[in-house]
Order: sequence, then structure tokens, then C-alpha cells
Amino acid sequence: MPPLSQASRPLMWNIPAAWMMYVLFAAALAVFAWGMYRRVQFWRAGKADDERFRDLAKRFGILFRETFLQKQVRNSPFPAVFHSLIFYSFAVLFLTTLVVMVQCDAKQFLDLEVGLFKGWVYVFFTVASELAGVFLLVGVAMAAWRRLAKKPETVDTGPADVLVLLFLAGIVVTGFLAEGLRIAVLGDDWRMLTPVGWAAALVFSGVSEQTGRAMHGAIWWTHTVLAMGWIASIPFTKFVHMLALPANVFFSKLGPRGELRRVDIEKTMETAEGDGEIEIGVRRADELTWKQRLDMDACISCGRCEEVCPAFLANKESFTPRRFIAGLRQSVHDLDEYRRNRSAGTGDGYLKAVGAEAAAAPDIVGTAFDENFIWHCRTCTACMEVCPAFIEHVDTLMEVRRNEVLIQGRMPPDAARALRMLESQGNPFGPQSDRVDWVETMGVRVVGPGESCDVIYWIGCCATFDPQKQKIAKDLCTLMGKCGIDFGVLGPDERCCGDPARVIGQEMLFQKIAREQVALLKSRRFSVLLTSCPHCYNVLRNEYRQFGGEFNVVHHSEFLHEMLWGGRLQPKSGREGRYVYHDPCYLGRYQKIYDSPREVLRAVPGAEVVEMKDHREKSMCCGGGGGHYWMDLKKGERINNLRVRQARDAGADTIVTGCAYCLHMLEDSLKLLDFDGEIRVVDLATLMLESTDGAGPKPKR
Repeated sequence: MPPLSQASRPLMWNIPAAWMMYVLFAAALAVFAWGMYRRVQFWRAGKADDERFRDLAKRFGILFRETFLQKQVRNSPFPAVFHSLIFYSFAVLFLTTLVVMVQCDAKQFLDLEVGLFKGWVYVFFTVASELAGVFLLVGVAMAAWRRLAKKPETVDTGPADVLVLLFLAGIVVTGFLAEGLRIAVLGDDWRMLTPVGWAAALVFSGVSEQTGRAMHGAIWWTHTVLAMGWIASIPFTKFVHMLALPANVFFSKLGPRGELRRVDIEKTMETAEGDGEIEIGVRRADELTWKQRLDMDACISCGRCEEVCPAFLANKESFTPRRFIAGLRQSVHDLDEYRRNRSAGTGDGYLKAVGAEAAAAPDIVGTAFDENFIWHCRTCTACMEVCPAFIEHVDTLMEVRRNEVLIQGRMPPDAARALRMLESQGNPFGPQSDRVDWVETMGVRVVGPGESCDVIYWIGCCATFDPQKQKIAKDLCTLMGKCGIDFGVLGPDERCCGDPARVIGQEMLFQKIAREQVALLKSRRFSVLLTSCPHCYNVLRNEYRQFGGEFNVVHHSEFLHEMLWGGRLQPKSGREGRYVYHDPCYLGRYQKIYDSPREVLRAVPGAEVVEMKDHREKSMCCGGGGGHYWMDLKKGERINNLRVRQARDAGADTIVTGCAYCLHMLEDSLKLLDFDGEIRVVDLATLMLESTDGAGPKPKR
């Protein structure tokens, strides 16, 4: 074998009419360009969303991390393997083709001998592309097995999915066959660099040169037509996600996950006085933003959202994030098709037609899905956590809810009842006088307007009005006293933070509450705003910023962690047992607070900390999110039952959490499942107080 430093092979061998390839390439690019123009016009038909163009440097960083490093794709093991095999193999094959193109085109059009594709460069790209072809076929085979043999219930497979896989396999197989015929007819001193091509050459050994050339030409042109067809098909098939997904990642939401878009209600009302129509939220397909339309094209129905959606796991007929996006996409396509058929042309005439026919667009609710569909979502964002396309399911769903509540006046009766209580009494639980009376019995300082302290403790409605949850507030206050913290509460000035109104969709009521509470908080001087409720935490930290409320908000799990490691709290004892920590959605996925509560739990003597099947980023919702603490939509299994069974399967005798709502939902489930004799649920503050005061109650078995 000649030295590898001299390795090379003839390019465009046996292809006399190579100019036809350029014709096909130009045609493929033209079709691709037309298709992409249509796609971009489809996106641009949505309403403005200017927030997506700030912090470009950060966006490019996210694009690199998610597109080239495949971080989000890797959160599901088996799909991560075959997707990575296909993606990186395709990248290698593309680079190899690019190098060959430079060499050929320099000679073809500039009469330059570049000499790029030879020697060690040839060795590298030949071996790399050979391996890439093999790995790509392995990836395609794995994807085909998953879709056609394993058939997970969260993955729908249609002809388009099979066509995509056949396209990729066909391009690679014809490439290997063409390589084998070249080696069989022409020979190759460096054929060991292409073992698959060499193996194919052995299959064709013995064919005459004339037959071999004819077969090579036919297969080479088949390979070329498939490649050019693939380029042309990208905007019209599921291959479009190759462009839509990176674009969606680039334009993804940069703000806190828990910060919903603010609608200027006052300005909307003023505008409505002039034209008589109020537009809040999303009612019709033509009211979606361009980013929401891009979400729809980026979705490839991979089913990952359904695998973690608590509503789907509890009842596969009630709600799924994938069906939500698919329904919106169908609504938009139906509307656009209708308008194309009605429009006489493009340009100004088309735009006028769109404006004139806006009223003809059907409502999303009632056509894409029924009135109950959107209310089964728990807003836990598990779908957004695992979505490789960074689709914002919950944000869009909340826009639909806003319209249903504020414009259509439709919501579950239980939700309407909670909102009426919230509007009339300042909270969805009971009279404000009950809050005042209970705070007085606590004996804690009430910080009035103009007064100051180090920490203001925002107790939250659930811990105030529910006698069983009042223990959380009492225990936390006791712990702050032990630590010598200068703290106080708002007393009668503390009302509901407005979270129930916002997650249900009553934006007008939420904004009224937010403005009032921000003003009341600003009238006090303090360093830390402490809360034991993740829902309050999210609103106080992320939502109130929209109303000028910039506060240093701390969850009590973070506070306890700081007190422990600062030496102010000293755990003395604890009962031996197996403890699991349940991540509240609004503390975990929303705020990314996972480690502090676990560190506090591990500090308890005798605590053997184990994990449930779904934990941290993939923690399962307790079932009370999205306003469901006040709604009981009886359909399928209860989500809190699913969660408690996970704790039992982990062998836990104690479930620890940092949310009063989660504690309530899990306690209810223990009673329903008759597990309350063997498992208890306790808040982190209560557990820490038990440990610092002495041994707490022995876990039930």
C-alpha cells in the first residue's frame, strides 16, 4: 500500500454530464427557497413579539448549547442516542461534501488545482465519513425500531415519519453502493480506509467494466437525486424542524419561566372605548404571535411532553401538551388555507383580505379542542422542561385561558367561586378578619407603613387560613426567633398575592392585586422578603417586577439552608427513616431550587434520603397547580395519588416538601389510598424545628 500521505481518489469519476448535477442543485435550491419563503411568511403572519430580539449574545450561546451540544435532546436516553448519531453523522457528511465541492468547483469554474482532498486530509474525511455513514444508518434503524416496532403510546407514526427515515437511509446506502462500484471497477490502493465501500466492492466483484460503469452511473445519479430531493423537501416535510427548531431555540424566552407576559389592561380598556372591541389573550388563530406560530413548526411530535405531563399520565383523554400545540397548528393552517382560497393575490390585496376576513376566523376553543381541555393543565411546565424545541406550551395556554375568562366568561364553576372570594375578600379562603385574628394569636410583630425590619415574612393564604398548614408558619417563626432574626409580618395589609387569579386567567383582578400589594410592600423598609409558599415566591419575585416591585425574595428552604450552614441552627436529633423530598413545581422547575431543601433534609440526623422515580427537573406535580387546588375536575386518576405511589415505591416513610399546597394534596392522597398509617407528609420547616428541639415524632409504619 502506498503511503497514506499520498492517499487520494478521482473525484466525479464516471460522471460525464456533471453539469446536470448543478442544474439539479439549482432547482433544489429554488424549491427550497420558495418553501422557506412560504414558511417565513407563515411565521410573520402572526402578531408582533418584540421581546425576542434582545440579548442576542445570550441567544447565540443558547443556540450553540442546544443545537450543537444537543443538551436538551439528551434528557431522554434512547432518543438522545439515535438523534445524536443522526445529527453528528450528518454534520460530518455535510463537511466532507463541502470539502469535495470546493475541490471540484475550483477546478470546474476557476481551473484551479486546490489539492485539498488528498493526503492526510483525504484520510481524515474518508474515515470520518465512512464511520458517519454507518452511525447514521444505526441511528435511522434505532428510530425506525422505536416508531415501528416498540411503538410508544406517546409517539404517533405516520407515512411522513417513515418517508423521512427512508430518505436518510437511501442517501447513505446509495453512497456506499456507488463507492463499492468505483472500487470494484477502478480499484483503490487505499480501500481499507472505506471498509463498507470495500465490502460492497466484493459484492460486485466479477462484473465487467462496462456493466460496472453503467451500474455506478445509475446508482450515483440516484444518490444525487435523493440528496437534491432532500434539500428541496426540507420546508415541506418534517425536515423543516432542522431550521425551525434552532430558530425557536434562538428566540426562546429569556426571562424567568414564571413570568407571564403582562397585558396592559388599562390601555386595552382605553383602546376599546374607541373601537368597541376588547382583545385580551388568544381567541382565534389570527391572534397568535409569530413566535407562537414558530412553536408549531418546531414541534416534531416527539412525545416527550406527554411522557412527563401529569394530566396525560392521570388521564390520556383529558389533556396533552402535544395535542394542544397540534390543535393550534391545525387552526392556523385551516385559517391560512381559507384565506388563500379567498384572496385574489398577494401583497396589499392579500393583506386587505386578511383584515377583512379576520372576523371569519373560528374560535380555537370549540374547534381545535373543547371548553374543558385547557383546564386540565396544571401549569407545572414539565412539558417545557423536556421539550427539545423550547416550545412555550404553558405561556400560550395561559393566553387562551385569559380570553376564556375575561372575554368569553367561561371557566369551571369551582374556579369562578374562588375568584369571587378573592375579589370580595382579598383571598380565596375566607374573611380577612380571620387572618388578622390569627396573626394576633401568633404574637409576632406587625410591621406597619414606614417601619423597618430585616425580614418581612409573607405568610401566604394557605398557611394562614388552613388550620393544618398554620403549623408551617408557626414553626418557621419559631426558627427565626431561635436564629435571632429581626422579622415581622404585614398583618392586615397582607392579602393574596394574586397567583390564583393569574394562573386561572383573571388578569384584570391579578393586576389590581399586584399594584396594591407592591405599594404596600414598598411602604416598608426591609432587606429580605421571606415566604414559605413557592406560588407566592414566583409572583413576588418574578411577576411583581412588572409593576415596579423589585424585592429580594427568599424561599424558606433557602433561608433554612443559610441558617444551617451559618451555624445559627444546630440539628440535635432525628428519627431514623427513609425520607423523600417532593419538589414543588413552582420551586423546582420554575425557580431551579433543588439543592437547598435537600441539603437541609440531609442535615437531619438519622435521615436516609432517597429519591422518587421522578425528581428534581422531572418531578411530578402534586396535582394542585394551575388553579387545581380550587378545582376538582373529576376525570381519570388523581395526580396526587400517582405521586404518593412513587413515594411508596421508593420505600419512604416520610415525604418532605416546601409548599403548603403540595402538603395538602399529598395528605389528601395518603387518606384516599389508606397510606396515612405508614407514610407522613411534613414541611421542611416543621422537620427542622423537630430536629433542633429534639427528636420529632416517630414515622408511622
